[in-house]
Amino acid sequence: MSKKEKVPESVLRCVTALRSAKSDNDRFASLFVVTKLIKADECDQHSLKLLYDAIGFNFLNRLLKSTEVPQDCPPFIYKSIALSIVSCFCGVPEIVESDSILSIIPVLLDIVSTSDTEDMEDNLMLVSDCYTCIQAIAFFESGRKALLSQGCLLKLTEVYVEEMFRHDQALQLLVYISSKEGKHLWDGHEEPFKQLVKRLANDFNGDTTEKKFELCKMLAVFLSNGPRLPVVELQKEDWPQHTLLTLESILCSRIGTSQRDSALQLIARLLEIMGIGWGLKFGPNPRQFLLLLVNLACVEVRMKLEDRTLEQAIESADILVACYSVVELFITFMTSQGFLDFDAKQREQAYCALKGAVGSILAVLHQTDEEFSHEWTIPVTDRRTEFVCASIRILGSWLAEETSSMKEEVCAVLPFIITVCSRMYDERKLGTISDMPDPLRFMLPAFCHLAAEDAPRKIMLCQKLPQLLYDYLLYQWSIFSKWLALQPTVAADWLHVHTTPEEEDVAEANRPESESAIILVCGVFMNLAVLEPELVATDVVFAQLLKFCITNLQPLVHRQDFIVLLGNVAVLGLLLLRHHTWKYAQGDSAAFRYIQGTVSFLWDAHNSEESCDSLSLVISLRYKRDWPDLAELWFLGMQGLSNVMSKLDWIVEFIVDSGWPQEMMKSLSRIVAGAIDANTRTAYEDFLCCLLRAQPAKVRAVILENRGRHTCRTHSMKQLIALLDDEKLA
Repeated sequence: MSKKEKVPESVLRCVTALRSAKSDNDRFASLFVVTKLIKADECDQHSLKLLYDAIGFNFLNRLLKSTEVPQDCPPFIYKSIALSIVSCFCGVPEIVESDSILSIIPVLLDIVSTSDTEDMEDNLMLVSDCYTCIQAIAFFESGRKALLSQGCLLKLTEVYVEEMFRHDQALQLLVYISSKEGKHLWDGHEEPFKQLVKRLANDFNGDTTEKKFELCKMLAVFLSNGPRLPVVELQKEDWPQHTLLTLESILCSRIGTSQRDSALQLIARLLEIMGIGWGLKFGPNPRQFLLLLVNLACVEVRMKLEDRTLEQAIESADILVACYSVVELFITFMTSQGFLDFDAKQREQAYCALKGAVGSILAVLHQTDEEFSHEWTIPVTDRRTEFVCASIRILGSWLAEETSSMKEEVCAVLPFIITVCSRMYDERKLGTISDMPDPLRFMLPAFCHLAAEDAPRKIMLCQKLPQLLYDYLLYQWSIFSKWLALQPTVAADWLHVHTTPEEEDVAEANRPESESAIILVCGVFMNLAVLEPELVATDVVFAQLLKFCITNLQPLVHRQDFIVLLGNVAVLGLLLLRHHTWKYAQGDSAAFRYIQGTVSFLWDAHNSEESCDSLSLVISLRYKRDWPDLAELWFLGMQGLSNVMSKLDWIVEFIVDSGWPQEMMKSLSRIVAGAIDANTRTAYEDFLCCLLRAQPAKVRAVILENRGRHTCRTHSMKQLIALLDDEKLA
């Protein structure tokens, strides 16, 4: 036996006595010696394992299950002795993780969930030993799974909500398990979760001792790892409002660093769930408080990041992530009407604070890039990777709204950001880790803006971003198309169906994130298509992308609820087709169906039938709700279609035969002067002129059949009148 494993003589004697015991009574008598021995400092884990094996689990199990006790003994005496012994061995992982110990979980949970019954009044030590055992079991992943499979979540929640004996320990266990098991732990248990959070929030709001800040940390853990609760439901509860006001009071008081950090983490999570707009509804001066909050968060970010390495920053990761959340929320808020209600000085203060925070994030990313020699090979589960992804997310949020400042700093870190995005996407495709950060998704809005500027666009092309985005598009489309195939077709009158806010909230939550990712990728490619025509004409990626648009538009054409996605795929295809018309000179069936769907998208956007007097051209009801996202697409699509028409005769023939030009002229002839906005009128005029040049005879006849010259004069279409009078076209 090695020196490390040398067992004290007292332990060996006890082991010998236990092994030589001929009956349970003999073994029972030896236990009193064991309990004294176990508590001695000289009893290490190896000694404990020897003692446990000598006692034997079967004997302990018989004690736990025994219902017959000697006369005048408490009814739980055997259970109490057994659990007292078991709790003494909870420091040995090998014992705690064993199947034998995991098999007694139902007994443990039964005891703690009945701790307030009369039978337990004289057996409080038994309950305490149960918690000792459960805590030890919960420390291991296998133990947590076993606990959860036996319903520990609901039982411990009930113990805390009902304030049973040792309910504070039940709460600590729930916090620990929630922090380890993550967001999906409470799936299917939303109602108990709401009861738990409500009770904890009320305890937090009502406490006036130092315990308040412990409760603050616990509430932040639950809100970070809980199920997604409908905001409409939460707005009906009192606790979110009271919690916000309590946190405002704390953050406006003289408090220590750790206390401020706890409050910042909780308020960040609360505002993530409820929104900054909700936060503006409460308190004596909510705008001033939100400015204080964003300044606190930005100062904290700068203090934790400036002149720090990545390793040093990681030490403050928890509070930094909370501050990142506040910063991101406020960046998004800056684009809303609510921010315009702040006065000019307040807006300037917020902008400067946010710019300073983003500047420090850029600096730490630049330093990290140099430290890791412009590569990123750190494991995806490493905290450094998670922190870098969180930093990229904030930067993406800022650049989505503000690209004019810190251009040089942004360009300096852009190659590193793309490198990290590519690495994380490769890992995501493998699907080995759930809930993996997706920095590429965070950066898509920023890439849309950066692609429109020469310097960052050049970097993006050097880093082969188009190929990465094309692969990412296919990945997200595969997710979306599988989801779409399982959805019912939306009825034609879907816009007339009245839905409650709750139903709309649920419906929006059920839409896949891949939909918005695809739309954003299309946006990046549209900018590249417009600004890099030579690349689009020669790079194989864009030829593949065009084929994608042609192939995948059709499933969207009859989906009334995906009009924005339809518009993006349709218009992107037109911009690409302009440079690849030679491949589709004859118009194969797939290309024909694509043009058919694209024309349908552009045609259906306006009509006069839905105007109140049928004398105005209005946005169709199907498009109206999403018109802010569709307007630019529609104009770009009209221009793109005109460009490809000039090169492909079969498209012109299809459009003329489709009846769209006839319908366009009929609508224009019906409406009065000024009943069409100038931009739409110009788009129609340019389109008709393009058609007229391509097929003068047919199109001229269509125009003249609908009071052509009169209609053109009514709407000041001078270019079209000139073409009609052109003798070469007559």
